Amino acid sequence: MDSRKKMSFSSCSVEFIYMAASPPCRAVWMCIKELGIDVDMRHIDMYKKAEHTQPWFVKLNPQHTVPTINDDGFILWESRAILGYLVNKYGKDDRLYPTEPQKRALVDRMLYFDIGTLYKSMVDYFQPILYMGSSGDPQKANQLKSSLDYLDQYLEIEEYVAGDNLTIADLAILATVTHLEGVEWSYKSYENIFRWVTKLKTELPYYNECNQGGINMFKDWVKLRREQAAATAAEEAAKSVRKNSRT
Repeated sequence: MDSRKKMSFSSCSVEFIYMAASPPCRAVWMCIKELGIDVDMRHIDMYKKAEHTQPWFVKLNPQHTVPTINDDGFILWESRAILGYLVNKYGKDDRLYPTEPQKRALVDRMLYFDIGTLYKSMVDYFQPILYMGSSGDPQKANQLKSSLDYLDQYLEIEEYVAGDNLTIADLAILATVTHLEGVEWSYKSYENIFRWVTKLKTELPYYNECNQGGINMFKDWVKLRREQAAATAAEEAAKSVRKNSRT
């Protein structure tokens, strides 16, 4: 599906190529809303139609990953780079991404924690389950739990992940943590994470539009994958029974 819609909030114009089920895309979408940027949204279906492999997109982004933005011919992908770029160029102030070196370093630390530890551990654990039908690696499950433990500790003394106000690190990590809802992995036992997520769901007026809808889309895809895996397993079992009955 190649669907486009316009969101007009300011005089600038950016093309935002995304898939709603992707946490990094949802983080950028929330940032766009927070900044009030005028964007031309172009949704592509990577799951069913592999639209990210179409020639026009591969030419634009050889890695054919989302999110990707086109800002008047300036092409950028990698969500955390996009988050910083959008604030640097379009932010009315530096609240979301401070210019003061130490404050910015704290935001960067949590962005790197997300991509290198939290998001990575989530992908490492769930991808084999969703794409290959594995039962789940206990060691990788423990790595994900450890990542959540670290985040819970960070939030024990702070209202937000990188200080006393909302930053792009919150948007990135919020998209990652709430993605667990799509695979029915509860984070409610992590008291500080649950408090923080609940707070942001209430504070961010665009949360449902930008994040919850994509989670629901991902849930539907997970359900489909599980149904397909069950059907394949049943078919293989039936074949085995038929084969054994002939011997």
